[in-house]
Amino acid sequence: MKDFFKHSDYFYFIHLDRDANILDSNEHLKKETGFLKTQASGSSFSELVYYKDFSNFQFLLEKCLKEGERKFTQEMRKIKPDGSAFGWTKWEFTITSDPDGKIDITGIGHNSDNVNEKSVHFPDSINDIHAKNSLMEGLLEENLIGFWIWDIAQQSDQLSLSLNEIFGYSAIQKTKGQKNVKWKKHVHPSDRSKVEGNLKEHFASKGKLPFHCEFRIKNLHKKDIWVLGYGKVLQWSPEGEPLVMAGCFFDISERKKTESLFRQQSQYLTTVTFNQTHLMRAKLANIIGILEIIDPKKPSMETLHFLKMIKTEARKLDEELRKSISASSSLQITPPQSENQALMI
Repeated sequence: MKDFFKHSDYFYFIHLDRDANILDSNEHLKKETGFLKTQASGSSFSELVYYKDFSNFQFLLEKCLKEGERKFTQEMRKIKPDGSAFGWTKWEFTITSDPDGKIDITGIGHNSDNVNEKSVHFPDSINDIHAKNSLMEGLLEENLIGFWIWDIAQQSDQLSLSLNEIFGYSAIQKTKGQKNVKWKKHVHPSDRSKVEGNLKEHFASKGKLPFHCEFRIKNLHKKDIWVLGYGKVLQWSPEGEPLVMAGCFFDISERKKTESLFRQQSQYLTTVTFNQTHLMRAKLANIIGILEIIDPKKPSMETLHFLKMIKTEARKLDEELRKSISASSSLQITPPQSENQALMI
């Protein structure tokens, strides 16, 4: 994973010591530090970013060390290549320590103010436009939860720190065996066929159709998380076979919860409307039936008895109308038990 980011032309990679001195960085970051009087290595990280953001970096670092945390994320204003202004970037920092207690910090960052549709290249098909919109929405809403790089030929993968933690792996935990694609292993069993189908479409189109799929992942704690998976083959063999693929996951759990609540609400209101309508029609039918059997020629005592029955049924009808209005105005999400049973029937 480290080698991937060190050779990336999109991500920044930086290696810092405990005092935020730069020990190493990738070429992409080095190209943007020409304004420094010396090389990036050996300089302070504070020379690359806005001073208030660097102060916040030091605060978050100390906080993590004190609380025993191993990573933190931060948005920072980095000096642009010509040194004339600042541009927003987003970073994920990881803290490691050796047996002697020496602290190292590695950071992976990217520009966050340059995220726009022109930076993502897709063919102009309907499916691809939908994929692009979902990807941009996830980036802008900061729902990105991790990256993966899949060596298809060797059937192994590398996961970002955040994705490892989502799956439930510890920093030192290793999975047995080489042929173990962890990101696929954690796809929910009910969604595996859908994921495999989307992968086959991506491979068959030679990358023209992106891998773009909504599914659930299951972590080691048996918790299901809804994600939007996006990926693309980065390297193909001369024969056109996929060799290396990279992808990422966006958390869409909240959207799925909202969709589920809307479905429950719709089903509930349909049931309430059905039940209330039939109850009201039954009460009205009783009133009409009584009116039909009233005979003006009959004795007044008998007519009075029928009128009392009409009055009773009219009150019941009024009560059902008030219940219906109350239920419709409150728009209850969780129906009572009896109405749940009615839905099941």
